[in-house]
Amino acid sequence: MALTRRSVIKGAGAAGSLLLAGGLPVWAGAEQPGVPPAPRDYLRLSAALLGVEAGALEPAPRAGVPPLADTFHALCDEAAPDALVALLAEFGQAAARGAAAPEVAQRLLAAEGNPRPDGVGALARLTMLMWLYGVWYGRMETARMPGSAAFLAPGHRTDAVVSVHAYRNAWIWRFAQTSPAGVADAPGAWSEPPPHLAEFLREG
Repeated sequence: MALTRRSVIKGAGAAGSLLLAGGLPVWAGAEQPGVPPAPRDYLRLSAALLGVEAGALEPAPRAGVPPLADTFHALCDEAAPDALVALLAEFGQAAARGAAAPEVAQRLLAAEGNPRPDGVGALARLTMLMWLYGVWYGRMETARMPGSAAFLAPGHRTDAVVSVHAYRNAWIWRFAQTSPAGVADAPGAWSEPPPHLAEFLREG
């Protein structure tokens, strides 16, 4: 079966719920102050991978909490700086040519229907899944694509929740029109009909 954004999501879905339930550690860098701003292209890249508008990607800003794009970019830069440079360069070149976002995302994720085995492919998949689940899936990535280990720092070849903020605002909850169990002040309850999708797109 050809690799697509949908197959990446499907492949991580069951594993994602089990890993979150298993009490993964939280990335140590999530608590570090002064996270530098992510390049604009990283937000645009993330939007292309996730298939949503860049303007809707981020939750509403909160005092003292860096934007998720900044946090995810900082984690990528810590885990695989060379791959991040290559990923942003390839995305920027494709965007400059006027390529459509779905086409760009597909090229970053796969080559000839198979997962890209290089650092660009690995970091594209990891970025996409961070937005979806709020989790850095380094262990899952290297288990499925052993060659990816060469592009990731040893300490990042494991799985970790990026931050509480990232988990709470993971896009999987919005796509499902629900909210994570155990999160205070989330709209509605699992036993009730979901609010309109727009409510989850605004929630932060």
